[in-house]
Amino acid sequence: MTACESSSDSSDGSPGTVEELAEEGLVGLALVHRGFEGGDPETDQVLVFHNPDTGTPVQRIDLPDGALDPMAPALPVHKQFSENWQYFAFATSEPNAVHLAVLTDPQESEGEGEEFSYQPVESIPASGEETLSEPVIHGERLWFVSAQGAGQPPQVKSVPLEAPAGTPNQEGSLALGEGQRPSDWTLTPDGSLHIRNSVPTEQVTGGEGNLVVRSTNGSVVNATLTTGGEQWQTFDDAPVWGGERTLLRPDGNGGDGPRGAYLLDIEGQGHSVTRLLEDEPGPVVQYALAPERDAILLQTEEKWFRVDLEDGSVTETEEAFPRYHDTSMDGWPLAVRWSQEPPADPSEEPSEDASQSPASTSSP
Repeated sequence: MTACESSSDSSDGSPGTVEELAEEGLVGLALVHRGFEGGDPETDQVLVFHNPDTGTPVQRIDLPDGALDPMAPALPVHKQFSENWQYFAFATSEPNAVHLAVLTDPQESEGEGEEFSYQPVESIPASGEETLSEPVIHGERLWFVSAQGAGQPPQVKSVPLEAPAGTPNQEGSLALGEGQRPSDWTLTPDGSLHIRNSVPTEQVTGGEGNLVVRSTNGSVVNATLTTGGEQWQTFDDAPVWGGERTLLRPDGNGGDGPRGAYLLDIEGQGHSVTRLLEDEPGPVVQYALAPERDAILLQTEEKWFRVDLEDGSVTETEEAFPRYHDTSMDGWPLAVRWSQEPPADPSEEPSEDASQSPASTSSP
């Protein structure tokens, strides 16, 4: 299956403005194609919404050229878009900065493009020897990492989306580990900062194999399960499930290693695991959760599958559609989110004025 064709021509009744797009709703499996329709993976970067049942493309939105590394695997693009799709954040090395872009009408885009696009409207530049990276949008804030130099723990900072040029909040310090490597970090669904190396491990007994987890505010973020002589771990740079449930992939994700994935459920002092797609060739490489956590879309190197859940138990697993291709190093688009409902009214979160010009408001 190849990448999709454009579907935002307003002459066929499709939305012609961001307001109309919000009213209709950006719904479906959102994937970022790096190298759209076989194009240049650095300049042809597009957010595409696909029908989650058939894979059919529904809507496309162009990203700024070079917003994402075309060769980097498993980028956490799910963190870079706001919940209502109005904002997209990305980092560049030349110049070193974090940029905030807003969803823009086709006629407002630079050049003569006929597609919706994300257009940069504000930048947070690095100062001195500072390096900025890892932008994350959560709620009404933009998070990022500031590093000052070797031997100094990088700092996690955040600013309001409505005033990204203001003085940032200092949220936490990334402890340095082996080889002076900064700790991994992420945000839980409730917005709590999880810094892996700063969270103690917990041994969970009473289930299959040996399970070690790290949790923040009741959400399991990191987990390692050793069973049958094989090690399974939580997906790096993937959405946090929330609560005491998560997905595990084979350690190393090798092509000749274990197949499928595990659904892990921690119950009090014990745990249970359910094997998924064990008969499919290769491991699960990425996934998208339904907002109500009652279904998962799983991608192997060949196909997408849908797994339905009820009270945490698997009720049905079925093939959905072949995986899409792009010209990135991985060869397939990156999963952003499975959006099942129209986004929130952009005039409510954040304000319409701010979405047009975040720099117009300054923080105290």
